Amino acid sequence: MLLRILAFSSCCALALVACERSAESTLVGTWQVTTAENVGKIRFDANHTFTGGEWSLTATHQPPVIPDDGQWHIRGSRLVLDFRGDAHDPKRSELVFTARDKDHIVLGQPSGLETTLERLK
Repeated sequence: MLLRILAFSSCCALALVACERSAESTLVGTWQVTTAENVGKIRFDANHTFTGGEWSLTATHQPPVIPDDGQWHIRGSRLVLDFRGDAHDPKRSELVFTARDKDHIVLGQPSGLETTLERLK
């Protein structure tokens, strides 16, 4: 009897762990960040592409939106962004990815600077 209870408990625990959302599925959606100087919006699609842009709240000489797009993936605890652009000068960013909850993520840069993004609904 004890063996059956332990086996059942183990199966329940595994089922609960399997139901937890993966980091990639958590990231899919549209996110916004606002600082004192800039606003940015980025959309991560399930096909591992992203589009986004940012605009200045303070500078009048900047274009209204600076667009970015490319491909993304999660490697361990890092979000890797491969930006489209010049084939001779590819840009890649690796950021520490932390999901605080389903509506807030934190991206950490190598310098230690952290940015909190909020899911748009």
